[in-house]
Amino acid sequence: MIEISALVTTAWTTLQPFLPVIATKGVEEIGKRAVGEIWNLVKKKFDTKEAAHEALEDLLKKPDSEAFQTVFKVQLEKMLTNDPKFAEELSKLLPSAAGEAYNATLTGDGAIAQRTGAKAVGAGGIMIGGNVSGSINQAEKKNKK
Repeated sequence: MIEISALVTTAWTTLQPFLPVIATKGVEEIGKRAVGEIWNLVKKKFDTKEAAHEALEDLLKKPDSEAFQTVFKVQLEKMLTNDPKFAEELSKLLPSAAGEAYNATLTGDGAIAQRTGAKAVGAGGIMIGGNVSGSINQAEKKNKK
């Protein structure tokens, strides 16, 4: 069974970075990516219900509005809950657009790096790269003497 709240969250985190592009009629550009298929599916479904269509239009006018984002997510959840076929279609498209799924929470100073090859340095940190093999630390050297 598909977990609707997780599907809403994944769909939102996949689409949200592209909203400014979509809002400025850059749909053709994102259409070249997997996220374009997700957007087309969501838009097609939202166009079938007046409240959902209005939520989508409002979000595109002000993509940074937390209120409009919330209304969009509520409408998306309703649509997914009431239409298992839509939920299944969306769940099949998301992995290709989202790639590997990562989730992290940072509390306080620090940094989070996600995806293969990502690097992060927290407040006051120093980035060290490379690897070490076959080394013995100073304490071990003293104990061997």
